[in-house]
Amino acid sequence: MSSSDQVAADWQRDHEVPALSVAVLRHGVLLHAAGYGSASAESAYQTASLGKHFTAALALLLCASGELPGLDVSLTHILPELPPHWNGITLRHLLSHTAGIPAAGYDSLDFSADYTDAEITRAIASGGPLRFTPGTRWEYSNAGYVLAGLVIGRVTAAFYGDLMRDRIFVPLGMTSAGVTPAGASPGYCRDGASLIPAPFVSPTLNRLADGGLTLSVLDLARWEAAMCGEWGHRVSEMFEETRLNSGLGCSYGLGWSLRATPRGRVAEHDGGWQGFSTAMVRYLDEGLSAAVLANVEDADAPGLAHALTTLT
Repeated sequence: MSSSDQVAADWQRDHEVPALSVAVLRHGVLLHAAGYGSASAESAYQTASLGKHFTAALALLLCASGELPGLDVSLTHILPELPPHWNGITLRHLLSHTAGIPAAGYDSLDFSADYTDAEITRAIASGGPLRFTPGTRWEYSNAGYVLAGLVIGRVTAAFYGDLMRDRIFVPLGMTSAGVTPAGASPGYCRDGASLIPAPFVSPTLNRLADGGLTLSVLDLARWEAAMCGEWGHRVSEMFEETRLNSGLGCSYGLGWSLRATPRGRVAEHDGGWQGFSTAMVRYLDEGLSAAVLANVEDADAPGLAHALTTLT
C-alpha cells in the first residue's frame, strides 16, 4: 500500500466516512486515484461549493467567445428586475465575492420547495440593502454565485448546466460530471454518534451555480490535467488575486481562495452541502494537486487534501 493509500484509508476509518474518493496529481499527471469504504475512484459525489470555480471558468470561456459581454458589465443591465442601487455590481464582483449582496433573501427560501429562476432572483433581491459598496470588501456569498448562473442563463438563453456540459465536461471527457445527475453517492450528516441521511433539497435549488454539480475525482483529475495543459491560458484569470477598489488584495481570485505558504502559492476551495465534504488544493509552484470527495458533511476534506500533497 502506498503512503497516499494508507493516509486516505486511515482518514476514512478515523472519520467514519462511508464513501471517500481521492486523486493526487503532479503537473496534471495522475499519480494516485482510489476509493475507500463503499466508493471507487469513479464514484460520483455532489461538489458543494467546490463547484463554484467551474461557474467562474464557464464565465471566462463565454466571455472569450463573445457570448457574455465581459465580467465588468453592470448586473442591472442584464437583470433589470434587480434593485436599481445594485447597478454597481458586476459579474466579476459576483465571482470574486466582492458584491456585498446580503444573504438574507437567499437564505429565506424553503430549500425543500421548488422555485422558478424569477422567484429565486426576487428572493435574493429582497434581502435588504447591500452589505457594502461593491468592490470595497470581500465576503463569501452563495447568493452571488447563484446570481452569476442566472446572469449566464439570461444572456445566453441557455441553462448554465447545459453550457457547462457542452463547453467543459464533454470536451474534457468528464464522464460523471453534470448538474446533480442521478447516481451520486448518498450524503450524510452527523447526529451525535450516528450518521443520518442529509435533509432533502428540491431539484430546483440543487442545480444552482453556487455548487450544484456532481462529479468524480477522475473528472477532477481530467480537469486538473486541462488546467495544467492546453486550457491553462483560458482559465488563468481564476488564479489572479482580485483587487479591491483600494488596491488591496483579498486572497481570492475567481472561484479559488489564494494564499502564500512556505511551499509557494496555493489555490484551493472546499465545500460542505447536503451531506458532502469536498476539497481541491493546487500547489501552483510545486505543481502538486489533490482532490478529496467524501459523503459526510462535516468531514475535514481540506485537511486530507493538503496532507496528500505532502506524500509525493
